[in-house]
Amino acid sequence: MTPGNDKDCLLLQEIGLPAVQLNPVTAEVVGCNDLFSALVNPAAGLEQRLWFLEGVLPGLNAADRAAWQLAFAGRSPAQVHAEFESAEGRTLEFEMRSTAFTGSGKVTESVLCVFISLTTPTFERRCDARFSEGQELERTRMRNELHRGVSQQLLGAAFGCKVLAGKVAKLSESLGKEASVLAELVNEAVNELQSLVKSNHTER
Repeated sequence: MTPGNDKDCLLLQEIGLPAVQLNPVTAEVVGCNDLFSALVNPAAGLEQRLWFLEGVLPGLNAADRAAWQLAFAGRSPAQVHAEFESAEGRTLEFEMRSTAFTGSGKVTESVLCVFISLTTPTFERRCDARFSEGQELERTRMRNELHRGVSQQLLGAAFGCKVLAGKVAKLSESLGKEASVLAELVNEAVNELQSLVKSNHTER
């Protein structure tokens, strides 16, 4: 591509990429496409020439901003993370790539910045799928833990209570009955826990 006001930006818009061309000294906007202007929300009252300086740079974290400014000063390519806020208040994440264009005599004529969305529907669906997968793995881990750990411990406690109830009954019939009731309560808790684990597994 060759630099030339909005020509390159318009070409990038055709493939869905916001883009802006900057003055190589002041970083003021010298050309952009509609996708870029929508990102920086011109309704906020910014002058077009300041859309990058006041609409993009403040959204970079300190490390990325310093890295980009160093690359800009050295006319070298840069790749940093940029965030914008949509009209609905959602955070939109982009990878910002910039490169310098040189004209005759190797003089830098402009710096082109292109924004590649990290929050496309495909990307979001992939994130949702990964999140759901992680949730299911965690549910499976918890079910296994309940079944193999807590459930088995409660089962052992129930058995111990029954044995203890038999021994206590020889000394005191009333205490033996209380111990038997306790053993039944623990056993019911084991059965309810196992039923809960099985029903959750079936629902998934």
